[in-house]
Amino acid sequence: MPLPSSSSPAFPPARRRRRRALLVGSGLLTAAAVFTGIQTGAFTDGPAGSGRQQGTVAAESKASRPPATTAPGPSVTAAPTSPSAAPPSPNTPQSKPSSDHTGRTDGTDRTDSTDTGTTATGRAGTNAATAALNGTQLAPSALPDYDEMRWRPISDAVTQPLDQDFGLNECVSVPGALVWQQQGFISARQTPAVQDTLSFPDEASARAAYRGVVDAMKGCAAKSRALQKQYGLAQDAEVRRTAAVADPTDGTSWMRSWNGVQGFSAPGDQTNHVYAVRHGRVLALLHFDEWAAKAAPSYDPRGDAAVLCTLGAQLAG
Repeated sequence: MPLPSSSSPAFPPARRRRRRALLVGSGLLTAAAVFTGIQTGAFTDGPAGSGRQQGTVAAESKASRPPATTAPGPSVTAAPTSPSAAPPSPNTPQSKPSSDHTGRTDGTDRTDSTDTGTTATGRAGTNAATAALNGTQLAPSALPDYDEMRWRPISDAVTQPLDQDFGLNECVSVPGALVWQQQGFISARQTPAVQDTLSFPDEASARAAYRGVVDAMKGCAAKSRALQKQYGLAQDAEVRRTAAVADPTDGTSWMRSWNGVQGFSAPGDQTNHVYAVRHGRVLALLHFDEWAAKAAPSYDPRGDAAVLCTLGAQLAG
């Protein structure tokens, strides 16, 4: 999905080894990666889109996205507080996009007459999945709590074929996507937000992926507490659903409060806000963090229904 080095809690050696910089070539922005970037000065105060040092992230595409527009969304229902104790998956979610724009994993890019029909079909599917992501990125001003956070892009959006499961956080792993687009943001408080948008072969696959995210978040409190126990922390993780929207756009939001374990998340007391919205063959996963070391939480989750509607309208184009 956070503390300055001067006030960071002490980490056991195994935990310290899990710190990582922005992953070169993959474009993956975990909260821990942003935390490392802040500590090392990778993100600086400058014009929007210029807040990183040269060479921090390599092999990124430069596909700019049009600004978001806020439009009336589907009907909204307030969600009850519902922490779940469902057992989580024992596997740590991982993601590793292919760096080859054709979706191949062998590093080749064959376009000659020896290509098989299957290869041509696969390329056409990847191209269609990529096209489905055009215009799906939110503008910084459309992100939650913008008046307080003053979000700005970390860099241009990155779009890549995806040949493995996509890992969102400690709880959620999403299989089956063909293409992944990511836009990272940083706030005036030096805290992160990320929009990860996944395109699937068809609408049925996207619906199944969305249901998988919902099921995984139901067990996120138990998963988070198990990680806290592993690292000798108080098992204080609380997860609740904050809002939901109905068809034709599926959308749900959650809030997790806990003393974070570094990995996908940064360490320390924090609140993570997670939004999942599905429209057609596209699934958008938006998340942002409030770190207690930076400031007391200012965002009111009663605004999450509006966030879901705005994101759904953006996906609908």
